Amino acid sequence: MHSKLLRLPLLLVLLAACLSARADDNALSPAYAAILRGDVDAGLTELARLREGGAPPAEVARVESWLEAYRKTVDSRAQMKEETFAWNVAEAKKALEQNETYLALSFAVQAASYAADEQAYSQEPWIVDLTAKAMEQAQQLEAEHRWSKAHRYYWLLKQLHPKDKRFEELRERSERLARLELLYKDKEEFERRIKDVDKNLLRSAVSFINKNYYRDPDFTKMGEGAIDNLLALTETQKTYDYLNGLGNPVTRTSFQEGLKELRAWPRTEERFNSKDLLKLYNRVADLNDKTAELPEGLLVMEFLEGALQQLDEYTSMIWPVDAPDFDKMMMGGFEGVGIQLSLDERSGRLKVVTPLDDSPALEAGVQPDDLIVEVNGQDTKGWSTEDAVRNIMGQAGTEVTLTLFRPSTGQRLTYALTRRNIVLRTVRGVERQADGQSWNYMLDEETGVAYIRISGFHPDTHEELVQALKAAQRQGMRGLILDLRHNPGGLLDVAVRSVSTFVGNGEVVSTGGRREARTSMRVTDEPFQVKTPMVVLVNEGSASASEILAGAFQDHHRAIVLGERSFGKGSVQRVLTLGGSARLKLTTAIYYLPSGRSPHKDPDAEIWGVSPDVEVALTPKEFRQVLKRETDTYIIRSNEAQSATVSEEDRDKALEGLKGKAEDDDEPLLTDEQIKELEGDPVKPQNGDPQLETALLLLRVKLAANLPWPQQLASTGSESAKTQP
Repeated sequence: MHSKLLRLPLLLVLLAACLSARADDNALSPAYAAILRGDVDAGLTELARLREGGAPPAEVARVESWLEAYRKTVDSRAQMKEETFAWNVAEAKKALEQNETYLALSFAVQAASYAADEQAYSQEPWIVDLTAKAMEQAQQLEAEHRWSKAHRYYWLLKQLHPKDKRFEELRERSERLARLELLYKDKEEFERRIKDVDKNLLRSAVSFINKNYYRDPDFTKMGEGAIDNLLALTETQKTYDYLNGLGNPVTRTSFQEGLKELRAWPRTEERFNSKDLLKLYNRVADLNDKTAELPEGLLVMEFLEGALQQLDEYTSMIWPVDAPDFDKMMMGGFEGVGIQLSLDERSGRLKVVTPLDDSPALEAGVQPDDLIVEVNGQDTKGWSTEDAVRNIMGQAGTEVTLTLFRPSTGQRLTYALTRRNIVLRTVRGVERQADGQSWNYMLDEETGVAYIRISGFHPDTHEELVQALKAAQRQGMRGLILDLRHNPGGLLDVAVRSVSTFVGNGEVVSTGGRREARTSMRVTDEPFQVKTPMVVLVNEGSASASEILAGAFQDHHRAIVLGERSFGKGSVQRVLTLGGSARLKLTTAIYYLPSGRSPHKDPDAEIWGVSPDVEVALTPKEFRQVLKRETDTYIIRSNEAQSATVSEEDRDKALEGLKGKAEDDDEPLLTDEQIKELEGDPVKPQNGDPQLETALLLLRVKLAANLPWPQQLASTGSESAKTQP
């Protein structure tokens, strides 16, 4: 069983002597040095030698306790992975024998995350057999135009065979068709979406792309993508009920055949440019006038959506219908009642994750897990979270009435709430204090290790961070774990100010593109915390501004970055007004970190993001456990008196009664019983957070040793240490 904390490049072997020389007055320095370079076994051996040599027993015992706890985590994780893999494989094979293909595929994908060799696992004979059966069922769903279900098959097949481009192409196609089915589910939604969309938006968008995109746009691919999206639209059966040109097989077929002919045109041109793309649209419009006679707004919207999909995943349209929600997101706050929502897995209803700080919902007594069953007397069955946002949010001072079902008590409650401005808080600590407002930031009071999590970079984030650091100082902070996991980014200037809180001088980030000159952003303020030792946590959910923060700390040797490679969102988007409320979010430049590298992930790239100095990869069940811990920490429970709870049987009956129809108005891919089987994994992970525990161990040793971080660890993300604790 491996007990290495880190497996480092050979260069780091030279580190022990260097660190020992700098702290030769400390008898524990060789042990500390071994741990900091990643060798737990060597650290324990050194501690045993010190015991025999008469070193202070208390100091030795303290470090030994840290390492023994860590080794238990190492052993427990290894056993958990082996047992989890074996259980999922056994369940997958059993489901396959019973012809429960989707269930078998789900188990097989769960097992893949725990396989010692994922590539070899994907080629096992039973996996090959399962893949063939899953493909057959997915193709049958396609033939029945049940795109959402087909997409779920292809998504799982892509997880099982990540290097097979065939499944990625099928996934993208089914996703496109599922999107159209959802967007245009009925005439009312269709008319709402295309309102105020016309050809002028297309002209303006293409002009901006031609002038400002960060690299030369491939207009040939854009033209092909535009036609592909329109062809997908013609297969969207829900539109047949209210769009006569698509509902009529004759006009639909004529439109489809004409589109297929037009798709070949871009490849015949030596250089298909922006003007040609507009000409292609004009030809599509002429064809449409002679066949399907679709509204111009729909034609423009789906032509442009398909074209933009060929650029990058961040360039997108903000259509007039989406503009209000986009504005709310960018403000970092909104006007509403202050509820974080999700969809309840059991009932499909809107579920309260938590009421937010200083909100009408919290003050009224809304509780986590409450289900919103009516809004202003309208049943919410079948509502998405977008439907909820549109109906619950509104102008400050106006009233909205929510009817809630509380599963824990069986009560049906009605709250009349007055909307007001809600400011989202983005900085948190270890746990809320007794007052429910302030935070305890101390993860380990004895050694002085503090913990601060930043969930996003909003207008007030920097000030929140400074106040959190001041509070942590008062609580005894000597070292800091800064958690940027699941942080999708936000405002660039706020990220730069946050870096400036810890770095004394120098560049934070620069940007440059095809038309944008290289621009540098440097440290802006006097640093508030320039000496406190830091470990920064990142994972694949850390994107954009959070990657800039982690990468700048790494390049300035200000902190150790620990966790998993970040997302790779290293591009700059500018929001350009097209007319009215419509806007184009366009990638115009790339971010560059102080070392000159960019976290940007190009298609088929092998290197992207910020690679951690210390790699600690979580398994899916550990990841879910970490997310639950974060959610539980964030949740606010009001002090409203609770009624008596109901029995589990009565609660299940009530939830069953709240259920809406399945998305496709037929049986779901997994029954409730199968979902229970899938979630019935008897192998439980150790209660903890391996990434956080590794960071804590390193900071404890760092603070006890009073030594600098190994320079090689902090110098570059190109060679990262790896650990499988």
